[in-house]
Amino acid sequence: MQEKSKKILSAGLGLLSFAAAFVNAHCQELTVYTALTSDYVFRGVSYSDGHAAAQLGLDLSTETGFFGGIWASTTDITSAGRNRPREVDYYLGYVHFFDNDWSTSLSINRYTYPGGDGNVDYDYNELAAVIGLHDRVWFEINYTDSVFGHDEPAYNLEVLANWPLPAALTLTSGIGYFDVSKIAGNGYSYWQMGISRPLGWTTIDLRYHDSNNVPERISPADLADPRLVLTISATF
Repeated sequence: MQEKSKKILSAGLGLLSFAAAFVNAHCQELTVYTALTSDYVFRGVSYSDGHAAAQLGLDLSTETGFFGGIWASTTDITSAGRNRPREVDYYLGYVHFFDNDWSTSLSINRYTYPGGDGNVDYDYNELAAVIGLHDRVWFEINYTDSVFGHDEPAYNLEVLANWPLPAALTLTSGIGYFDVSKIAGNGYSYWQMGISRPLGWTTIDLRYHDSNNVPERISPADLADPRLVLTISATF
């Protein structure tokens, strides 16, 4: 692990220790969620080689605003002949809600790929800051000092929004820009739009993903092509 990544991870572990005291002293909410998706797409790129993926997550939040959790997915990521068959992410953060329906949050996320081939360390840390408005629009910025096995920084900017529709439907959309120019010479844009609906104890989501100018060092062109993704999820 690179020295800068160690510093970010150390800061996150310090925050975790600080938050642990609040978890023991205040009310908390535990949420478990699972999903089966026809394609795992992250920032415009398929992480499951266009195939189905199973996902599972656990989230803990407290009345003090601290939250944390773990999320995992099957993957099929091949780079330089090395395959990463799964992804396990850890996150820890703090969110504050204002009286005028604004919210802000800051979190540290740890992306890991256990069971991968070869000796390249693809694990990395990422800081995320989010501003939300009325639970309808979110502005997010992400920063990492080392990603995809390269000791170079990368930035991500993203805007997400949703609108309630008749018949319990929700329309969601988002657009982002992933600046990986230090790694691949240029950044790229990506976007999505979908519609979802609760159905019994599950939620059905149909979503269109597309991207533009994804560098070959980040993903093969066919994994960044336009695609429709169907996801069935459940929260407990």
